[in-house]
Amino acid sequence: MSRTALVTGAGGFLGGALARSLAQDGWDVAALERGADLADAVDTLGPPELVFHAAGGASVGASLADPAADRANTVGTLRALLELLQAKAPRARLVYPSSAAVYGDAGPGPISETAALVPVSPYGLHKAEAEALVAGSGLDAVIIRYFSIYGPGLRKQLIWELMNRLAAGPAEVVLGGSGEERRDFLHVDEAVALARLAGELEPRDRPLVLNGGCGEGRTIREVAETLAKAMGSDAAIRFSGQVRAGDPRSLVADMSLARALGFAPHIPLAEGLARLAEGAY
Repeated sequence: MSRTALVTGAGGFLGGALARSLAQDGWDVAALERGADLADAVDTLGPPELVFHAAGGASVGASLADPAADRANTVGTLRALLELLQAKAPRARLVYPSSAAVYGDAGPGPISETAALVPVSPYGLHKAEAEALVAGSGLDAVIIRYFSIYGPGLRKQLIWELMNRLAAGPAEVVLGGSGEERRDFLHVDEAVALARLAGELEPRDRPLVLNGGCGEGRTIREVAETLAKAMGSDAAIRFSGQVRAGDPRSLVADMSLARALGFAPHIPLAEGLARLAEGAY
């Protein structure tokens, strides 16, 4: 008998990648896109063994433009799911993809899961509120605070936008910020591997919180120049110095806990960017 999983937000980047991974391994997957009927899906599938809730807000910029809509997408959809699971699938393992945005501007060093939550954007605030709902649900859950996920299929954010600009063959590309902002980039294949690992951990009485990164900080300047090189572009990469609202100076994960549980990211950023560049032509 196949194992069963419910993946919401399966039309998106991470949800879609996880749903495909589970299906390829023989799981019976209900892959739901935004607006799908959750109750009907659970009735059809039966009580799922694993639930991954990738529906919700996914952009700091969008949350700044419309905080109410972002809260509805993130907090509202999660509340509905939790109520459904409590009623129809109380034994399911819930893996909730949160965000490093809950930490806010936590400083230059690696951030551990015990760091204070001081979000600086509505997106981060709503993710923190969602985490509190999971913690109070009484369900068996793992919360993964993903940092910067990239890879094939992502159609937004820095790397995708920069690829499009570089593909046009410009002499110069000007990006926002100073270029010295540091981020922890995790390939989507490894983000999926971490979600799969979280789904297999022993049941627990209260949620486990894990960081989802590789544990290495890279400056935006380094990322941009590495991508340009991979694409064969000699465009000059410059920075405006204008810092965007809700944009911390550094977000780098302390991955000690996830590594102790068996997570071992192995795709170097330069290799991941080279793979993307190869697929861009």
